[in-house]
Amino acid sequence: MPAKRLGLLFALFLSACSGLGLGTEQPATGTVSQGSPSAQSTSPATDENAGPLTLTIWLPPEFDSAGGDLPASMLLNRLNDFTEQNPQVLIEVRVKAEDGSGGLLDSLLGAYEAAPLALPDLVLIPSSLLPLAVEAEILQTDDGLTIEMNSDDWYPFAKQMSEVEGVTYGVPFAADGLVLAFRPTAVQNPPDNWDQTLAARRILGLAAADPLAAFTFSQLLGLEEAEGEIQGTFAVSDNSLSALFGFYEDAQKGGVLPVWLTQYQNPDQSWQAFSEGRMPMVVAWASRILANNLSDVNGAPLPTQNGELFTLAKGWVWTVATADAERAALAAELTEFLTTPEFIAQWTAAAGLLPPRQSSLAAWSPDERQALASQIVGTARAFPDQNILVAWGEPFSQALVSLLKGEVNAAEAIQIIRVADPSQ
Repeated sequence: MPAKRLGLLFALFLSACSGLGLGTEQPATGTVSQGSPSAQSTSPATDENAGPLTLTIWLPPEFDSAGGDLPASMLLNRLNDFTEQNPQVLIEVRVKAEDGSGGLLDSLLGAYEAAPLALPDLVLIPSSLLPLAVEAEILQTDDGLTIEMNSDDWYPFAKQMSEVEGVTYGVPFAADGLVLAFRPTAVQNPPDNWDQTLAARRILGLAAADPLAAFTFSQLLGLEEAEGEIQGTFAVSDNSLSALFGFYEDAQKGGVLPVWLTQYQNPDQSWQAFSEGRMPMVVAWASRILANNLSDVNGAPLPTQNGELFTLAKGWVWTVATADAERAALAAELTEFLTTPEFIAQWTAAAGLLPPRQSSLAAWSPDERQALASQIVGTARAFPDQNILVAWGEPFSQALVSLLKGEVNAAEAIQIIRVADPSQ
């Protein structure tokens, strides 16, 4: 990592710590080992003659404790602190891709079916994959974690991320949410609602061809929540579809959503176009702003139909996978150690991610970053699970792309969705 970038992260960390009255982390010692990204971990025996007990942790790449930047060092130090307090425990970290072949869920399923003893003890799993892992009966519940999540300190969206059908399966660590990034030199007053967005006649950048249709999901779920229609399984009303695609059609005709947005398939691509000055504002992840401290870019909540604050948040949840009672108890203890308000405050401030705890965000320095995060977390809702995103995302994306290309009108775009309706 470039020295300038590391210095910036360190400055952000110091800023967060100043509100907590805490010092900086010291360099990590070598009590935590790093496994091969693709290797499977086998649980050793735990009798008195077997030596130390090794807990195996699986992490997504962006949380790699050997990453070398400030958040990585902070996590490594925290793990080392746990082993110092529990000398009978060693920790081995494995890095797994978030999705795809060989990713976290794929590896969990493979280990569970072929060699259950090779399951990790603790997994930091994306919240959208949690219901899938629960459905496969891979993860364990724990009364201690359930009690922990009963605290009012957790934001509502964080509790949603940790539960499946009302049962707690983990504890949230960090989150990210969709926001509107804009250049104040071009956009003095970011739009709060759809009417303002249309009236401003400025391009609203987004990944129109996103196969997971993140922006469309955020707008539809905002409408459904306002009408009190959100169900455990995803369904969308005709009223919500008509309202949103009517807005899309007006935005297409007014140049707010130009046809060339259809070339962008993910938020990284639309952010790159924004960085190149092709659009004055763009739908982006909050971490783009919180982690980079961009002086020429501000952030605001997404515009919604009526201006009511609402967005979707994705997150990462610590979950216990081992069925061994002793190991599960230690993994749960480690989870609590990794999710204290103080550590979450420090780590999320350094990483530029949203804290899932109210007290953790309150400990951030009172600046623009905290103000933006505060606007997001109180009214955020957790993203649907991956199966819902994949099943509905493609028809949502296809309908929007066809509309922006002028191939269909709003009513015909809705028909594309209804023909493919996965709920039927």
